[in-house]
Amino acid sequence: MDWVMSLIIFGCNVLTVLICRYAYPIRNEYKDGMILWTHIPAYEAKNQEVQNLVLKSQSQWKCYHCIGFFSGVGISLLGAISLELSIVVWLFWMMAYLIGCYLLLVKIYRNMLRLKKANHWYDEKTARIRLSTDSDVKTSGPMYVDEDDYWKNGWYSNPNDKRFLVNDKFCNMNMSFNMARPGARILVGSLLAVVLGVIFWCIYLFIPLIHVEFTLTRTGDEIRIEGGGYETEFTTEEIKSVEILQKEIGESFHRKNGLSSDEYQIGHFKGSESGETMLFLCQEVMPI
Repeated sequence: MDWVMSLIIFGCNVLTVLICRYAYPIRNEYKDGMILWTHIPAYEAKNQEVQNLVLKSQSQWKCYHCIGFFSGVGISLLGAISLELSIVVWLFWMMAYLIGCYLLLVKIYRNMLRLKKANHWYDEKTARIRLSTDSDVKTSGPMYVDEDDYWKNGWYSNPNDKRFLVNDKFCNMNMSFNMARPGARILVGSLLAVVLGVIFWCIYLFIPLIHVEFTLTRTGDEIRIEGGGYETEFTTEEIKSVEILQKEIGESFHRKNGLSSDEYQIGHFKGSESGETMLFLCQEVMPI
């Protein structure tokens, strides 16, 4: 079972790296008036500064994903030591890798945008005339706005655009929310909170399983059993019988919740003979 989960983790890691690597390719060729997702005049596309930045960005993007791939392989191999530890590390790796992809993409885009502004590379495709509607801004005429500025944080944010969804600059197959709209911020924030909540909840569940220890403590007439994040309490008066088994329990159990592995069985089960029951079983410990 453990090796199956290790293969699943390996497959997820490879798939994640491939999606991030090729869904957001470096726009190293001048197309649709852009290079490195930034609008510049066509005659500046072969500028040496631009080409140097393209080569540097390609190298950084490729190197980052190579590191991600090999670290992902290492995490899947960690499952041979401890599957639970491998899953916890994998969840942290997934978050760190995706955040790193985003930060690197924004860094590359901002470097190109900074180069564009420093050299005043504007043309009729990128410069748009907008009348100021902000009462706090006093202007005697129209304002020229560079549309690339609305993407400088890696997402689209244009308070003067009433659209809720726009085509994603970085991936033509995707749509992007206009984060200047309050509804978009609430929706994205809620989805992000749910995703992070699920990830940290899974981490919380698996951390106690990295090294499972079973403890039985007695305080007066009260007895407490703990292990793997599960616990139960009862009194000596509630004990009907105690039996020591020299081999595994001779009946089948269906797990209703809890955790099972090749080493332990923890949680609530339904036995073919015992009925509703709770088990704290370590396969390497005998007698039971």
